[in-house]
Amino acid sequence: MISVIFVEVPAGSTMFPFFTIWGMLVVLPLYLLHSVFLATVVFRFGRPNFWTLYSAGTLYGMYEAYITKVLWTSFRPEGPFLTLGGIAFFETLILVLFLHPLLAFVVPMYFTEVLCTNSSEIDQGLPARARAIIGRHPVRAIGLLMALLGFMQFVNSKSVLQSFLSGAGNSVVLGLALLWWRKSGGAAYSLRELLPGSKGIKIFGGLLLCWYLLWGVAINYKSIPGILHGQLTIWLIYAGLLIIFFRCLRQGREAPASADAGVTSGALFRFSWRGFALACAVATCVTILSRLLLFPFALVQIGIMFTFYIVVGVGLLAGLVNHVRRRV
Repeated sequence: MISVIFVEVPAGSTMFPFFTIWGMLVVLPLYLLHSVFLATVVFRFGRPNFWTLYSAGTLYGMYEAYITKVLWTSFRPEGPFLTLGGIAFFETLILVLFLHPLLAFVVPMYFTEVLCTNSSEIDQGLPARARAIIGRHPVRAIGLLMALLGFMQFVNSKSVLQSFLSGAGNSVVLGLALLWWRKSGGAAYSLRELLPGSKGIKIFGGLLLCWYLLWGVAINYKSIPGILHGQLTIWLIYAGLLIIFFRCLRQGREAPASADAGVTSGALFRFSWRGFALACAVATCVTILSRLLLFPFALVQIGIMFTFYIVVGVGLLAGLVNHVRRRV
């Protein structure tokens, strides 16, 4: 649920995921299967540090090829900004290097652990510099993140009322789910304890494969290009990302327990209902005000945000490559 709220809702792709058949029967299972399967692989075979999670998230983003076909056709009605090797070049950078690895996986997994468990493994696995910066101003960090999510959405919102209903409605649903989870005792477990075991990971992996086969055919099947006209490029990207991911898992498995030098004890954030309510309120207020005041400048916002996604995504990819090149 958090993964969907952090990506689909801000992007405007599915503004009401918990109130529509498409959201509940297609979008939510899609994010559930990817999140649980990849998180289980990371926790079982590696260590949940930032770079391993980010690497897994890039594979997450590749569903935009064979399921949605967006990496070939673009999310723009006009088509790709630039086609390179048969794929939508800038859309691939945005979706595979920024939106999905960060907002669909790393950040939602982080807050899932904060909100729903008693553990802080992902928190402890953040880079020391990031922990130091966030630790100095944790409230500002969450506020900026929620403001970013709210700011992202207004371009695709049809009205101020829709922005309000999306922000408030999804916040209420998530709040009720979180209340049930914590009242039922779910927060007494660690995230590692809640993830599937050896049998469960096979089940989730099989379901995820079936999901790819089903929607690979059901959604714009004819948009899949020929092997030499786009598929080969996707295969090469998959191969490169898988090699990096396996290297991250191996490094995490071989690293000693004290490898994350500079990591302090204690989580950066702790759950409170006041904090949850304020975070939801910030995101909702920002998307309402943005839709009300900035909609005439939507094209400028798109240009700024897309540039930001690409620059950060490419920077993170460079950091990931540098990480896997280091000897443990």
